[in-house]
Amino acid sequence: MQKLKAAFAAFSISAICCLCPFYPAAIVTWLSTNKEITA
Repeated sequence: MQKLKAAFAAFSISAICCLCPFYPAAIVTWLSTNKEITA
Protein backbone atom coordinates (compact mmCIF):
# COMPACT_ATOMS: atom_id res chain seq x y z
CA MET A 1 0.00 0.00 0.00
CA GLN A 2 2.83 2.39 0.86
CA LYS A 3 4.57 1.58 -2.44
CA LEU A 4 1.36 2.42 -4.27
CA LYS A 5 1.13 5.75 -2.47
CA ALA A 6 4.77 6.54 -3.27
CA ALA A 7 4.30 5.62 -6.93
CA PHE A 8 1.16 7.74 -7.12
CA ALA A 9 2.94 10.68 -5.50
CA ALA A 10 5.84 10.43 -7.94
CA PHE A 11 3.40 10.19 -10.86
CA SER A 12 1.44 13.18 -9.59
CA ILE A 13 4.59 15.29 -9.25
CA SER A 14 5.81 14.43 -12.76
CA ALA A 15 2.33 14.99 -14.17
CA ILE A 16 2.10 18.40 -12.48
CA CYS A 17 5.51 19.35 -13.87
CA CYS A 18 4.43 18.35 -17.38
CA LEU A 19 1.08 20.11 -17.07
CA CYS A 20 2.39 23.32 -15.51
CA PRO A 21 0.32 25.53 -17.89
CA PHE A 22 -2.80 23.62 -16.81
CA TYR A 23 -1.93 23.76 -13.10
CA PRO A 24 -5.24 25.31 -11.90
CA ALA A 25 -7.25 22.67 -13.74
CA ALA A 26 -5.02 19.97 -12.27
CA ILE A 27 -5.70 21.29 -8.75
CA VAL A 28 -9.45 21.29 -9.37
CA THR A 29 -9.30 17.74 -10.72
CA TRP A 30 -7.20 16.58 -7.77
CA LEU A 31 -9.58 18.17 -5.28
CA SER A 32 -12.65 16.62 -6.89
CA THR A 33 -10.91 13.24 -7.00
CA ASN A 34 -10.07 13.57 -3.31
CA LYS A 35 -13.70 14.34 -2.51
CA GLU A 36 -14.80 11.20 -4.36
CA ILE A 37 -12.26 9.06 -2.49
CA THR A 38 -13.16 10.44 0.94
CA ALA A 39 -16.91 10.48 0.28
